[in-house]
Order: sequence, then C-alpha cells, then structure tokens
Amino acid sequence: MARRSPAPDLAPSSAPREAFDALYRRELGFVWRMLRYHGVPDAAIEDAVQDVFLIVHRRWADWDHDRSPRSWLFGIVRRIAAAQRRSASRHQRRIHAVPSPEPTPAFDEAAASRRELEQLQRALAQLDEKLATVFVLAEIEGMSGPEIAELLGAKLNTVYWRLRTARTEITAAMAARAKDSER
Repeated sequence: MARRSPAPDLAPSSAPREAFDALYRRELGFVWRMLRYHGVPDAAIEDAVQDVFLIVHRRWADWDHDRSPRSWLFGIVRRIAAAQRRSASRHQRRIHAVPSPEPTPAFDEAAASRRELEQLQRALAQLDEKLATVFVLAEIEGMSGPEIAELLGAKLNTVYWRLRTARTEITAAMAARAKDSER
C-alpha cells in the first residue's frame, strides 16, 4: 500500500512551532467536538482541549508524521476524556447527598432543542461505545465510511454495519422518548 505523504505544514522537517500551530488551527474544532462526544462537561472542555494540545506538544517528536493527525488526536482525546469522566465521577460521589434542584418549565424553542439534544445524548449513552463512535464520526463529523475505517483501524463492512445498527437503535430510542413525553 502506498504511503501518503504528510501535509506540508505538518512535515517533521518544518519548524516544530509552525507545524504545531498549523495542526492546532486545523484540528481544534475536531478535538473540541470529540471531547464533548466523549462526555466532557461544557465547563471542563476548554481545560480538556488544553490538556490534549499540551500532550501533543510534549509528544510531538513521538508522532509518526506519515499517519493521520486525527488518529493520533483521537487517541489522546479518548484518554483525556476518560480521565475527566473519572474525576467527575469522584466529584459526583462526594456531592451525591445534595438534592438536585427542580427543573423549571421551558417555553421557547431553544429549550425544546436542548431537550432533543439531551435525548440524543442519552440515546448515544445507551449505545455500545463502538456503535456510538461510528455514529458520531459519520453523522456529526460527516466522515465517510472509509475515513472512519482508517481512523478506527476497522474493516469497512464493520463500520457500515455499526453505523446501520446505531442509526436503527438511535431512531428507536428517540421515538420511544418522544412517545413517552407525549403522555
């Protein structure tokens, strides 16, 4: 298989600062979205993004520049998000005794949209991680099947099966939640 040449602004021979800055500008949105998808709370996203790019900067020399930067970033994001979830879980256990406030009724479209997003997040949380990952990469990130297969190191048919299964399960979960909310 022919090896792809790295992007010119990320070549290992280019100045590390300029290459890092180019990677940061190009992939910041991807890192931000993947951290949100992996459950990092909105209040902690900026810190998590900073953690990801600190690791990237520190490990720049270890990166195989012939590989996709998104593959490398995706792995770092998953580890940072897992650490954030563990930290949040410990925090939640400490404040578990405090009752949560009663929700106030929402009357505008923004609240309805927020509820739909929350329903989608709950439906995604119920999915197997592999199914949810493929769904998010395809439906939210707009990546193609071959891109997802390369990113995850999975067979293309497996990616398509996971995507079809995830769509079916998400659709069923969203329909069930909509039916429950009508009652």
